[in-house]
Amino acid sequence: MKTLDPADPLNKKQIKASITDAIVKEVAGSNRDEVAQRVEAEYERLLVGAHIFTHIPSLTAGSVRREMVSNGHRGA
Repeated sequence: MKTLDPADPLNKKQIKASITDAIVKEVAGSNRDEVAQRVEAEYERLLVGAHIFTHIPSLTAGSVRREMVSNGHRGA
C-alpha cells in the first residue's frame, strides 16, 4: 500500500477527513463540523512549520482529540 504524502494537496483532503472521522467516532458528543474545523486549522498550522511531514496526521489527531476531551466531550 502506498503511503499518502501529508503535504501533497491531493492527499490533504483525504487525510483530514480520515482524522475527523476517527475523532468523531472516539469522542462522544463531538460535532463533526467543529472537529473538521479544528482539524483543518491544526493540520495547516503544523504543516507551515514542519520539516518532516510524516507525523502531521498523528500530531493533528492527538491535538484535536485532547482539545475536544478537555472541552467536556467524552471518549466513546
